Amino acid sequence: MRRFFTRRGFTLPELLLAAAILVFVMCGILATYISCFELISTSKNLTLAINAAQRQIEEIYDYNFSQIHADYDNQTFTVDEISAGDSRGIIYVDDSNPDLLEVTISVCWRQRGNRIIGEDLDLDGVLDPGEDFLVANNRIDSPAQLVTLITPR
Repeated sequence: MRRFFTRRGFTLPELLLAAAILVFVMCGILATYISCFELISTSKNLTLAINAAQRQIEEIYDYNFSQIHADYDNQTFTVDEISAGDSRGIIYVDDSNPDLLEVTISVCWRQRGNRIIGEDLDLDGVLDPGEDFLVANNRIDSPAQLVTLITPR
């Protein structure tokens, strides 16, 4: 008879402790899940920015070599595909060597939550005071940046 009436199961403090641990673990998993969504958005926009810069380089390749510096240096463009809205690309052409042009294209954009990717904090395509903070080179830099060399054909 005693075996029949012995108590089995968990006590209330044990259940509360298990529930607290479960809630703590679930909050961590949820925070990781939300961070992954932000990383996916950043990766998507980086890919779109690199593709837009590559399209600009292809356009410059097909252009008259002697006119590239005059027509493309400090030219800006937008990347319409970036879903958060604001984006700005800028083209720099270094013609210090007359037989070789160095073309640098940087794209900056605004992520959700007003986070700016790149040095162009106001997304105007102009290097303002305080914006050249990643690499002090008097240019707008960005993680989405392509550099290429062009020679005359």
